[in-house]
Amino acid sequence: MSNRFLRNKDLISQNKLDEVTIIGAGGVGSCLALSASIMGFKVIHLWDFDKLEEHNLSTTMYPERYLGLEKTEASKRLSEYFGCNTEIRKYDTWTLDSPLTPCVMMAPDNMEVRKMVYMQWIRTPGRKMLIDGRMGALTLEVISCDRHSDNYLSTWQSSDKIPDEQCTAKHTIFTANVVAGIMLSQAFNVLHNRLYHSYIWMSLAPFSSRKERLVNPLNRRSANAQSREARTSISKPENTIAVRSPESR
Repeated sequence: MSNRFLRNKDLISQNKLDEVTIIGAGGVGSCLALSASIMGFKVIHLWDFDKLEEHNLSTTMYPERYLGLEKTEASKRLSEYFGCNTEIRKYDTWTLDSPLTPCVMMAPDNMEVRKMVYMQWIRTPGRKMLIDGRMGALTLEVISCDRHSDNYLSTWQSSDKIPDEQCTAKHTIFTANVVAGIMLSQAFNVLHNRLYHSYIWMSLAPFSSRKERLVNPLNRRSANAQSREARTSISKPENTIAVRSPESR
């Protein structure tokens, strides 16, 4: 299907969407993995140890006929149903011994796993981006990092310091979809060297939002170029006559 990406081919560079790790295949993860497949990521390394249960049906993208399947398997089948060419590689429990790709997006169940993933990501060779999506029933946060701009730990706190919502008022499908959409747009911005805010907070009832720490990769590239110019000019000898050519040595 040569026209699959026709409507955004001048916006999204498909060659930048090679592989990504997604931690969590629940509410946010189900929306995220499907949307990443539709967007064009070639390989998704998907981690989740849980199975799809009836109470998940109102907060995930999975149909009822997938009940009892591992959520990673349900995600794989959903991607195939949409005709995506993405290869979804399934894994269960992520640990500190588990590998990560340079691009990571995560939506696990607790803050401690998030910190473990982050600590592993900062040691990953060639790391490109880490996007963390957090949600309550009506509020959300999205934290984004790249290898040059990273304020992740300033947004982290342990699970026991976060007020727990009632079991029957923890998740909504519309918040999960909004989180996943913002996470993918942040991934698009980072991978295409566009401006992005490293911290986004949003409430959906009533709607309000807050954005912090604007990152401009173009300024960073300009600063790097200026730095290289400065180093080059400093390294040039002032008395060029004193520098002999190889032929004259």
